[in-house]
Amino acid sequence: MSIDSREILVGIDGSPGSESALRWAYATALLESRPVTALLGWTADGVPRPVYQAAANADYLGLTKAADLTLDRVIAHVPMPDPPVELRRAVVNEDPVQALADNAKTAAMIVVGPRGPGIAHRITAGSVAQRLLHCQASPVIVVHGLESDAGSGGGRPIAVGVDGSAPSNAAVRWALTQATEREVPLHLVHAYSIYVTPPGPPLVDFYPSLQRNAERLLADVMASDIGNDTGVEIHRIAVDEFPSRGLLQAARDAQLLVVGSRGRGGFTELVLGSTAHQCMLHAPRPVAVLRS
Repeated sequence: MSIDSREILVGIDGSPGSESALRWAYATALLESRPVTALLGWTADGVPRPVYQAAANADYLGLTKAADLTLDRVIAHVPMPDPPVELRRAVVNEDPVQALADNAKTAAMIVVGPRGPGIAHRITAGSVAQRLLHCQASPVIVVHGLESDAGSGGGRPIAVGVDGSAPSNAAVRWALTQATEREVPLHLVHAYSIYVTPPGPPLVDFYPSLQRNAERLLADVMASDIGNDTGVEIHRIAVDEFPSRGLLQAARDAQLLVVGSRGRGGFTELVLGSTAHQCMLHAPRPVAVLRS
């Protein structure tokens, strides 16, 4: 049980994805003895579609009432766990992402849904996490998977991406806490394949050295960020695969995939790296993204 009483902040927009996010938040709050705040932010020029459809008139009063009804409808669709958790509701006339960021100062984590399939989802899921991670350092969780599965771990492990960067190390420590709370194994996953442009000289020793370096990295992370006396079953997994593909494969059998916001490569000014972005878009399970 967590001694940290900060809330779990859930972004609600009336979509099935936000119902899954609330269900996942309930399950986590029950494990960690936290309150949950369900927040719906809206603006007249960017109001969520369910709010707009529920408004009889496109005026401020009508939209305000519709926003309240949309939040209530999502809460009504998601069963409260037994025993119940403390639930707070908030409707804010503010840009939804900015409303989440403004209320995240007292939050242990922010939970959002993917907001549906297609290109709109690809843009929204990445931009929401990018903006939230720019504003504050709380973990951002994007809840994927079937609505009925959200929040149900079924004893599956927590998988975390490892590359030795500061965000990755933060992800490992947070993933360890989650595995401890859920009493499930923790999988440390490092995918080490790199692009090699042929033709070139023979690479007889090159790929074995990648494997050795990967195993050494996992051992170093184990020693520095986890230790030996955790009470959690730890699996170190070095996989000959490109990072995003290797992590997506690991997520198939996990209940949660945890990644750092960006690794060692890429542009340092980008908060969200390409591997984290691909995992957020395509993972079959909830994905938690952490900054250092």
